[in-house]
Formats: sequence, C-alpha cells, structure tokens
Amino acid sequence: MSEIRTGPVPDTRAELRRAAAGVVAEVTARLRDPEAVVAATVANGTHAEVDDSRSPVWEPGSLNRGYPALALLYAELGRGDAPAGDPAAHRATAHRYLELTAAATKRSPVQGAFSGVGALASAVRAAAVHDGEYASLLHRTDARMADYAHRLAALHTSTRDAGVPTYPAVIDVLSGLSGIARYLLHRRTQDDALRAALTSLTALREPLHVKGTEVPGWWYGPTKRTRVAEEFDDGQANFGLAHGIPGPLALLSLAWHEGARVPGQAEAIESMAEWLLTWREWDEAGPYWTPYLPLRYYADRHGHETPLPARPSWCYGAPGTARALGMAGRALSRPAWTRAGVETVRAMVRRPVDQWGINDHALCHGWSSVLHLLTLCELDHPEAGLGAAADEVAARLLRGFEPDSPFGYRYFQPAADLYLDMPGLLDGAAGIALVLHAYANGRPTASGWDTLLMLN
Repeated sequence: MSEIRTGPVPDTRAELRRAAAGVVAEVTARLRDPEAVVAATVANGTHAEVDDSRSPVWEPGSLNRGYPALALLYAELGRGDAPAGDPAAHRATAHRYLELTAAATKRSPVQGAFSGVGALASAVRAAAVHDGEYASLLHRTDARMADYAHRLAALHTSTRDAGVPTYPAVIDVLSGLSGIARYLLHRRTQDDALRAALTSLTALREPLHVKGTEVPGWWYGPTKRTRVAEEFDDGQANFGLAHGIPGPLALLSLAWHEGARVPGQAEAIESMAEWLLTWREWDEAGPYWTPYLPLRYYADRHGHETPLPARPSWCYGAPGTARALGMAGRALSRPAWTRAGVETVRAMVRRPVDQWGINDHALCHGWSSVLHLLTLCELDHPEAGLGAAADEVAARLLRGFEPDSPFGYRYFQPAADLYLDMPGLLDGAAGIALVLHAYANGRPTASGWDTLLMLN
C-alpha cells in the first residue's frame, strides 16, 4: 500500500485518528446551518450543467443530496461518542434537519430507502435514541414503508409469474426491496410486510431463461440503468452491493441471523453465496468481482476476454460484495464463505492503487467508501492484516481536505468534468464526515447509519 502515500502524513494510527477527529469537527461546523448549506450547494451548478442523470445538485428530501443526510450525520454525533463535541447540540441540529426533511417530503411518495418518505424514515430511525422518541412519526413511516414493500413484492411476483427478469428498482438497496426490508427489519412493527419482502427476495433463487441461456433469478432485464453498453441489450448479472445480488444476499442473511425467516430462505442464501464464489475472476493479485456481465459472457465464459475488476467501493467491487458474503457465512455458519470474502479484499489491497480507478473522496465509490469497508473488515477480522491499508487510505482521505471549499471536500462530477460542493451522504461531505468519525472512534457506528448501506 506504500504507493498511496503522496505527501507527509502522521506516523501512527493514534495521530491519524486525532487528525480525522479534527477534520470531522471542521466539516460538521460547516454543515450546521441549513441556509448556508443550501446556498453553497446550488452556487456552482444546476442539474442541466452537471449531471447526466438530470438529478439536481440539491434535493431536499434525498439522503444523497438533501436534508436527511445532515440529520443522519448529527444523529450519529449526538450519540455522545468522543470525539464528537456536545451531544445535546448535535441532537438539536439533527432534530432541525429532521423537521426540514419532514416538510420537504410531506407530499412525497416512498421511492426506496434513500429518497422521499423512505429517506425520512431512514433518518428518523437513526435519530431515535430512546424508546418512544419520534414514536408518532415512526408509526407513520412504518406504515408507508410497509405499504411500499407490499407493492414491490406484488410487482416482483407478477414478473416472476411471467418469466420476466427483474429490475434494480424492485430489489436493490437504494430503491428496492432490500433497502425497504432493512428498515422493516430494524423496526419489527410490520412483520407481514417484512415477510412479503423476504419471500420475494427468496424467490430469486429460481433460475430464468434468456435467449436459450439459463440465468440466475436475479438477472436484470435491460433498462437505461442496466444497458451500460450495446452488449447489455439482453440484460446483465450485477455483482455490486448497491444494485446487484449482494444486496438481497446481505438482507436475507441479516434477517436469518435475527430470526426473521421464510421458507426457502436458507436455500436462497446458499445459492446466492455459491454463485458469487463461482463467478469470481482471478489475476496475479488474487480473486475479484467485475461490476456486471452481459449475456454473451455469461453464456460462454471461456470464449471471451476476462472482464476487469470493479472499482473498489461500497456500490461495486470487492469490499462491499465481500461484506455481504461474510454476512451469509455468519448466518448459515459457513466460515469458508467469510474467508473467501476476506481474501478477495486482501487481493484488492495487493493491487497497485493506480489500478483502483478511484477519483473522488465520497462514500459511494470514493476513498471514504474504501476506508469504511476496510475499517469494518478489520474490526471483524483483525487477523487479516488490513489495518495498515486502512491507515493509508485514511491518510489519503485526510489529505483531500480543502480548507477553502465550503464543506471541506468537493465531489468530482465526471459528466461535466468539474468539482461540486455536495453536502449529502453518498456524494458529499456528510458521508465523508461519518466515515472519518467512525475511523477516529475505532468501533462500530453508534446510530447504525451504515445499516442503510447494508453493511451491518
């Protein structure tokens, strides 16, 4: 990992953690005033200029680009974990951002766990410290999330009955059943909806046929999101935790571990985990997963050039996918699965950093993403020897702090080749601060904010 160093850094982990805590304090001070946050965010771009997805840089009801991300940050800091500052002040700031979120999502539908009412539900759940806190609001969000789970489950059933491939928005972590069910698993107030979600995700173990080729039940049909190139006109197999089969695998495994079980769930976990192991690729550093595969490669694996590793991150790549595999190993007492996941992360660390493809600091697919996943892996598997790698990535993330930018970190937008001031969870400063706070503390998150990412 020595190639990550590009300048002077603290010599010890203790110094790195102190530096991380200092950056967290600075970033959170800059994110405290909602009006200033919104003004700085929209000052340097509009959706037409900066985003090929036509999503605006500021979305008040979005966990990624709006108030809920700030509520999540201050809810975590308000749990009193040193070095967080004044917990009462942080909780008051979290409450203020929750009020703004509730107002912004008042007429919004549920669109998964990261936007609209789903984002409000996720943030409130993390902010509720004591039993009964936000009880009335949680009661309403529980009902809305349960209703959406039933609707997605019915949609999924109709596609299965027709023999049609499913879609990310139906089953993934950001928009689909995996993310919704994670919330329901936390709350356990709507078990009928949770069972419906588990049953739908369990049904993915049944294979499908696409143009004469048997594909797994989690094969995605072609959409704008899944058609990443012409060769994906027949859909894809997706290996990313955010959008692919690792999300349902992690959810089913977490539910099994917590006693929420439906018929066929163990068999589904096993089929998904074994499939991930079968479809690892190999290079001189060791095993890896590519981000997604087209039908031509899936039908004739040895007749085409081997695809490259996915960029290491939460959304795709070795760390996130390995995390899901480890959850499956714990759920069904299959330590070989866990060891395989850890070895894939170790292989990632052995590859030169200039091959990683990381070009920003954000939580979705930047340096903070890798740092948090390495931190979690080290906490669970200290024998894996990943501490030095985590420290090197932390040093790189700390060097990325820009004192002259409004939030301390800027997000690189490849579509427009420019840097944006973003305050949110996946693309912005709140997510980076949450990761640095966890690294500074050296223990699991207090509010469970990373459960939204299906990491715990």
